Amino acid sequence: MDSEVAGVRLTPYFQKYVSLAHPELVAGELLTKPEVSRQTEEFFTTLSVEEQFEVLEWQVGLQHVMHDQLGARVSINVHNRVVETEETRQRFLDVVGRTSAPTTFEFTETYPMPPATASNHLLRDIRSLGHASALDDFGTGLNGMSLLTDYDFDIIKIDRSLVFDLPGRAEKRKTLRLVLEMLQVLGKEHVVEGVETEEVFDILRELGFQNFQGYYFGRPAPVAELVSPPTEEVLS
Repeated sequence: MDSEVAGVRLTPYFQKYVSLAHPELVAGELLTKPEVSRQTEEFFTTLSVEEQFEVLEWQVGLQHVMHDQLGARVSINVHNRVVETEETRQRFLDVVGRTSAPTTFEFTETYPMPPATASNHLLRDIRSLGHASALDDFGTGLNGMSLLTDYDFDIIKIDRSLVFDLPGRAEKRKTLRLVLEMLQVLGKEHVVEGVETEEVFDILRELGFQNFQGYYFGRPAPVAELVSPPTEEVLS
């Protein structure tokens, strides 16, 4: 299940989402942890575009196996450098088109998205291939309000910073209520990240949120414990 990129061993984990509207749905995020001392995000920012594509192709192979064996809808993080130019966007779509298993591609907050016109064309192409796009970590880094209003993502993932210390912060409740209202007006789905306690979960439910990710529901599990090893044909 593991892979090696830039001389570093990568291990995949899967963290399930919880959906109140669809409790039977098996869905979650494929998390890739490098075997290095530095933080995960820092490691991935050091990779070249070619190495980023190597990671992406490996992850797409894994998600196909998880869909076949578990019926899982898998979300994969995408570093925005792989969609920075028209050439790399086409290459990205070629990789995406290799799998028929419905997948959500999450665009992260550590590197700018291309301009809205180019990005929206890409997001529509992802949708036309039977997949979905998500804005990761809304509310932090570069993923602010303009990406919510100007970019045509299917799903908005609300960053844990808006959830942290929620029980004692009335202003955060008001902010989250407004965020949910905006998402409903825009017709966007959502996932709230960083849900770690029953108290926070209860508050979010009262506000009207439906989809959640966090340690309260379970920590990431090694993919190797969930599925049988994929064949070389699947990963190629």
